[in-house]
Formats: sequence, structure tokens, C-alpha cells
Amino acid sequence: MATDFDGNWATHSGTQHAGLLDIDPGRGEFMGDGIPRTALGLPYDPCAGLPPLEGRHPDLLRAGDIRMERPRFLDDPLIPLGVLTLIAGRAGVSKSTLSISRAAMATRGALEGDYHRRPCTVAFSGIEDSLSMQKARLMAADADMDRTLFLTMMDTTQGSSVPTGMSLPDDLPEIRELLATHDVRMWVIDPITSCLNGDTNKRDDVRRALDPLAALAGKLDIAIVGILHFNKGGGYASDKISGSHAFRDTVRSLILVARDDADGSVIATLDKSSYTMAQGTSYSYGLMSVDVTDDQGETMSVPKVTGFMPTDRSVNEVINRNVAQASPAEDGAHAERGEVIEWLTDYLRDGPASFKDIAQAASDEGYSKKQLAHARERASDPWVASIKDATYTGKGQRRVWALADHDPITSLRAGE
Repeated sequence: MATDFDGNWATHSGTQHAGLLDIDPGRGEFMGDGIPRTALGLPYDPCAGLPPLEGRHPDLLRAGDIRMERPRFLDDPLIPLGVLTLIAGRAGVSKSTLSISRAAMATRGALEGDYHRRPCTVAFSGIEDSLSMQKARLMAADADMDRTLFLTMMDTTQGSSVPTGMSLPDDLPEIRELLATHDVRMWVIDPITSCLNGDTNKRDDVRRALDPLAALAGKLDIAIVGILHFNKGGGYASDKISGSHAFRDTVRSLILVARDDADGSVIATLDKSSYTMAQGTSYSYGLMSVDVTDDQGETMSVPKVTGFMPTDRSVNEVINRNVAQASPAEDGAHAERGEVIEWLTDYLRDGPASFKDIAQAASDEGYSKKQLAHARERASDPWVASIKDATYTGKGQRRVWALADHDPITSLRAGE
């Protein structure tokens, strides 16, 4: 079937028709009367002689028939509803802590946007952190625990269930039903690369996972936020995103995060904003340590965002100044050692972590286990200590690395 430049439809099977056929009943409902119609809005006549179209085929819709709605925001202008948002930055710069802070505010109706003063339900899929640690950080951020859910995938056989990894887009049909049932307005996936089925460096693999995820966000009118890592080094900030550029292309909102070595503050820049004029807007915030008591009565310290406010500094400016100051050409070897220490202490500012998790994150940044061990030995003010894991309830003892405000070796020798 084809058309000439005067808009006359060519014949098919010897019969001339006034429009391309669109026999999808869903399109009929979209037109408002439940009648299957041609692509130009004319009623489909089954007696006209054309067989119904099936499978993949071109389609046309009049712009005037499209329902128009303004963009809606959970967190205006950072996190729109109905689309994907990414928060990206180097490991240890508080990307997860920032997402927890915004989600916690959403549970209290404290965000500026369409749910201002309307508390809503949020869900977290934190792949790298234990549920216990995630709960502690949410408590520190003053989240409403009754409106906060942890979304995981389970494999059940004969009544026995075990956790299994999430795979996107394969698991989306079941996840969609669960999110809709509980009226979830925000779903955080941290990190999003751990859930994607395919090679995150290949555009087609990334689009194959993210396009259905974006469609799910639109269908349920929720904000889906993915956490993503930066590669090390300077340059244009958005070019540092790990994996394929399809990550940046697919999302409608991209928030870049970096720590300013000059004063320790954190900068968040809205690097992409498809639905506002706020692209390029930046915010600064600090991190404070909050003590949280676990179910055994023991205390742990976790980070909390504080003083979130607009700033003239950008992530681009910060990461390039950090690189310039930390990498003097005359002492490259010293700079490399200092970079690993900086990375390790920044990573642990989000809370204690097992060496396995630290080594995996360090490998993504190009650091070896040997470099980590040396960095731990040389770190000072803060120091890096190996402590008992307060969240572990199994047999024996499990240890984690954590920041300390004194030298653990000196304290050990002193009998502290």
C-alpha cells in the first residue's frame, strides 16, 4: 500500500481505500468510541475488501487526535514522573545517599512537585548493599518506613524461597504488577547496570533493557531512578558515564554528582532535563554522620544529606579541578597513590563495606586489590579500620572496612 504526493491512497488487491488500516482495537479505544479505525481516523469497514493488517507495519496518527498533558514531577525539576532518571558519579561520592534522601522526602510529601504534601510509596532495589544497611540509611534520612518497600526477586520451589538476581527487561511483567498493586511512585535501582541483561557497553543491549523500563515508567506514571558509575579522570562530565552512551540517550533526566576536594561538599548538576529549562542547574550539599541503633541495641554511623541548596559550581568544574590538583605532572606516582586513598575513603563515607564489595567497585574504577591494601595502610585522618560487622547475624564473625577518626594500629598497641 502506498500514497502519491497528492494524498491519494493507492489500491491494494484491486480496491481503493481512503486510509491506511489500523485494526488494533486499542487504537479504536484511543479514538474515544471503541470503533477500530484507519490511521487517518476513518471507521474500518470489514466489507471493503482489504484483509486486516497483522504484525509489524507503518502507522499514522493525526497530531490533533493526540491527548496532550504537561510533564509531571515527583521532584521538580530533578525527577520527572513517567520516565527514567539517572544519578551518575564516581564511587563513594554519595549517589546512593542522595537518592535515599530524595526518596525519604517523597514518603513525607516534602518534595517540590506534583506530590508536594502528598506522601507516596517508594521502592528500592539495592543490589550491592544489604537490606539492613539500606534500612539504616533510610531511617537516618527520616523516611516513613511504612511507605518504603524493598523490591527483590525470589525463586520459590516447594514453598522454599531464595533470593535471585533481578534481570531487566525479563522480570518487568511481574514487577509491573507488584508496583501497580502497591501504588509505588518512585523506584530506585542501585546500581542499574547490575540488573541489565546484556553487555552494558553495547548500545543495542542497553536499549533493549531500558526502553521497556521507560515504557513501564510511562504506563504506571512513576519515577524510575537508576544509579550509575563514572569512570575516573577528567574531561566532560557526562562523557564519564560507564557503559554505552545509550544510558544518556534513553533517560529524560540525568543528574551528575561529584565531591569538591576543596571543601568536601558534594555538587549535583542536572546535566540533562528534557522537560524543563533547568538543564545545567546545580546544587550543593554536605554529608553528616547519624547514629542509628540496630535491633541488638548496637550503634552504627551512617551518612545523611544536609544543606541541599543551589550553587554556581558545576560537576564539570569540580571533577576537572580535582584532577588538576590531585595529579601534578612532576609526581605522577604519588598522585596515583593519593587517588586510590581518596577513592577508598570517599567510598567508605557511605558506610562500612566488606572487602569483597570494595574490591568489586574498585575493579570497576581500574584499581587492584593490592592497591586497596596499600591505600588502607597509608590512609590517615580519616584512617581505614577493619571492624566487626554489626549487621551480620550468622555463625562466626564477619568483618568490614570502615572509616575511623584515629589510627587503628596505634589504638591496638595502646590496648584501646
